[in-house]
Amino acid sequence: MKIIMIPDTQVKQDVPLEHLSALGNYITDKRPDVVVHIGDHFDMPSLGTHNSKGHIVYEGARMLSDLEAGWAGMDALLSPLNSLNAQRKKNKKLGYKPRMIFCHGNHENRRDRLMSQEPFLRGALPDYNLERYGWEVHPFLSPVRVEGVNFCHYAQGGAMGRPISRAHLIAVKKHESWVVGHQQTFDYYISPHVKTDGSRVQCIIAGAFYQHEEDYMQIQGNQHWRGALMLTEVRNGSFDVVTLSTDYLLRNWL
Repeated sequence: MKIIMIPDTQVKQDVPLEHLSALGNYITDKRPDVVVHIGDHFDMPSLGTHNSKGHIVYEGARMLSDLEAGWAGMDALLSPLNSLNAQRKKNKKLGYKPRMIFCHGNHENRRDRLMSQEPFLRGALPDYNLERYGWEVHPFLSPVRVEGVNFCHYAQGGAMGRPISRAHLIAVKKHESWVVGHQQTFDYYISPHVKTDGSRVQCIIAGAFYQHEEDYMQIQGNQHWRGALMLTEVRNGSFDVVTLSTDYLLRNWL
């Protein structure tokens, strides 16, 4: 089995989207069985501020702009797939339909947190509408298990449920293979020990697939790895991994 893992894309107004189109071209060429978006596609800066009581400040016009930016990013990513399937349908051939899994990130969860704090907004706030793109949507921090590998926005550890910050610590605490996002890094751990069934525990943290820079991270903080992952030979928690840097995709697949 082949699985494409898309780290945090953090789409907002006025950021470049060409890397998403490039990855879409890569996906239609390589045709993985599963595509997993690890979350934080919608950056949602309109819901990133709080008032003095800790409540999320709701700005309706800006929230709609944030959603429209995310939808534009999703169109860029999936247009190559839709074009391929339209052509195949025209030629009376079966379409390419991978399983598409979207794991809500903490940025998507801002909307749910707002509605839990302000119940009067339920039914009034627009949804992300990811299902219309063909995504199988999973709640924030709800792991999705595929061939023995757990996919989630981040792995929780300790009594407070905070993100486990290193790949080898995920392996130590969870004793299973996990692939997560959330942190702007690429951290890969593979256990030296083979289980009795021939598999190994492998864990990856990869949380950045975008071209823009974040002001809050300053110059050195923005020098982290950015890209997507292709997992091949996925079986019973074990896999091989191919890194697809943003620069590589832009040079070769746009």
